[in-house]
Amino acid sequence: MLSDSLDSLMTAIPACSGLLAAGGTNESFGVLEILTTVLAGTGIGIVSGLFGIGGGFLIVPVLSALYGFRLAWIGTASCQALGQATTGLMTRGIDWQQLQLPLIVSGGLLTGVWFGSKLLTLANGNLTTGAIEAESIVLGAYTVLLSVVGLLALWETHRSSQGRPFRRGWLARWPLPPYTQVSQLNRSKTSIVVLAWFGLAVGFLAGLLGLSGGLIMLPGLIYCIGLGTHQAVAVTLIVVWLVASQAAMLHAWSGRVELVPAMALLAGGSVGARIGSQLSAKLGGHSLRKHFGYLLLATAALTLAQLAGLIRH
Repeated sequence: MLSDSLDSLMTAIPACSGLLAAGGTNESFGVLEILTTVLAGTGIGIVSGLFGIGGGFLIVPVLSALYGFRLAWIGTASCQALGQATTGLMTRGIDWQQLQLPLIVSGGLLTGVWFGSKLLTLANGNLTTGAIEAESIVLGAYTVLLSVVGLLALWETHRSSQGRPFRRGWLARWPLPPYTQVSQLNRSKTSIVVLAWFGLAVGFLAGLLGLSGGLIMLPGLIYCIGLGTHQAVAVTLIVVWLVASQAAMLHAWSGRVELVPAMALLAGGSVGARIGSQLSAKLGGHSLRKHFGYLLLATAALTLAQLAGLIRH
């Protein structure tokens, strides 16, 4: 397991090493901070492997709790997600037949990443002296997003336990031309407009919050678009790579990437992800989804506490 983790880390480093030259920062990080970040990355990696979704949604809240909020944590989260997605794609390989849906979604996706990153830059440049600060926008958006997704996850597990699962694929049924036939979906036509706007929403949140997109994309593809779980995981991995690569470059260009913490997170995360995967195999799907919902609500409570402290000061 250790040799595999080292291979994953060495594979991921080139994906992020160029970002510093593109405009990233590298503030002083001592040995203690590096070791602490490696341990944090291990914990985030365990969560990622346990629930089968990227741990990017944890990076900004965790690093903010450890070292205080910095806008650089947003780009650092994107860089870490890019490294893990690169490793995942090289490990799994790419099924070229699965590229149709990611390519359709990517039109809105990449546009959304650009808008989200631009909004963050404007907030940081124009609102830091007023009542609304960039930190408040980011932490507030995290709190709302994690709370909503966490409550939906718990609601879904409750309905499933009563034999009343969600109706899947409702968004993909909207009649908005033009249409196309997506090989992964069991229907004759699917709206290109709906898929593009779905990607726009995911990309916007990814650019604004430093998310890899998997937190929203995976449940969205399953419940809103109607993909099977294994198909959704494969598509999400490609989408995460697209989102993270653009978001990491945009944030690096704006000076919102710290390379040393990103490498420390990758070092711990590559080990933790394998531990989490082994734990996941021992737990049932219903239990995993329920605990995932609790984790999101706990993280939302953490960001809410940070936001409250920011407002008081």
